[in-house]
Amino acid sequence: MNNNENGNELYPVLGAVPFLNEPTNSDWRDAVKQLPSSCVDLVVTDPPYGISYQSNMRKEKHKKIVGDDSLDWLEGWVVELKRLCKPEAHLYIFCSWHYVDVFKQTIQNHFNIKNILIWDKKGFGMGDLEGDYAPSYEMVIFCSNGSKKLNGGRDSNILRTVRTNNENHPTEKPVNLIRYFIEKSSNKGDVVLDTFAGSFSTAKAAKETCRNFLCFEIDADYCAKARQLLMGVAPGLF
Repeated sequence: MNNNENGNELYPVLGAVPFLNEPTNSDWRDAVKQLPSSCVDLVVTDPPYGISYQSNMRKEKHKKIVGDDSLDWLEGWVVELKRLCKPEAHLYIFCSWHYVDVFKQTIQNHFNIKNILIWDKKGFGMGDLEGDYAPSYEMVIFCSNGSKKLNGGRDSNILRTVRTNNENHPTEKPVNLIRYFIEKSSNKGDVVLDTFAGSFSTAKAAKETCRNFLCFEIDADYCAKARQLLMGVAPGLF
């Protein structure tokens, strides 16, 4: 068994899986090469959207997101996810309307796309203040690597959760939204993968729900901040 900080045994033995339950400062391309095939039960990740995103809502702007200027990495990334996922794994991939068609066409070559979920952020973003409608949602492509059923009842594909203030990352996702995905599509002790960890919301949600996590972030500053934040997160009880 793997022990948490308090010495309580929470996670089952998983063999030689590197980076387990450690916020890892690494480019996903390098990290996944060290992972064995079929080791992941669930993917929850927020990849770059390919739109060179820069928020203008903060006085002190975050730095730009690495790899957000193109989608030339997308095909290779999906191929690696296919290798890593167990036969019944689910995937939740955040996306924007800008290139949802590109994401969808690439992903459906390897996985069964079940739905596109709408995250209603219950607030407006910036952008063209006079010539466009105010952005208030993001998309989440929900995929399956098999025919696994969801936990619990059948829920709506519109998810209403207040967005974060992006204090820790320019595209920080709400932990409660990630936790919802984890509880719908995995069981305690399962392995959750996030190849673009950012603020490590996935790691936090996984730890809170007694799942193992594999979380990679290329930016050393975000990773260091996440290590500090995760130290105060206590695993939930069985």
